[in-house]
Amino acid sequence: MSIGPVELLVLKFPGERVGRNVAGSLQDLVQTGLIRVIDLVFARKSGTNGVQVLELHELEDEDSGMIEPLVADITGFLNGDDVEKLTVAMEPGSSAAIMLFEHAWAKNFADQVAAAHGEVVLAERIPRAVIDELVRAHEEEPASMAAPAGVR
Repeated sequence: MSIGPVELLVLKFPGERVGRNVAGSLQDLVQTGLIRVIDLVFARKSGTNGVQVLELHELEDEDSGMIEPLVADITGFLNGDDVEKLTVAMEPGSSAAIMLFEHAWAKNFADQVAAAHGEVVLAERIPRAVIDELVRAHEEEPASMAAPAGVR
């Protein structure tokens, strides 16, 4: 079975709940075939008990019912040791969603690259804050300083 690129994503939220509307956005990504959830773990960090790993049914969140059908094929690739390492820098009183997912949209592309004996040399995610800053700087650039079209 071939698989598209796989990514590990750790999301941190203040308090004991995953942010509102996150489940709906995740549902949209899965239902449109953009991603496939491979594994999903939730964690809470308290000041006294360290990190608590939570199963989906243990969440006290109305959105958890939307997530459950999306993760029917959970692999168990992420374990307690992974959660411990990935949440070490979290502040007490925060929670996390740790997700391993396939970029399903890129599966065919990855298959074609492999068939051509190509390989990924670099794949890097640029943080949103960096892109936002670049866009802001570009928008603030005076028209006289901008490069002519097609020149960078």
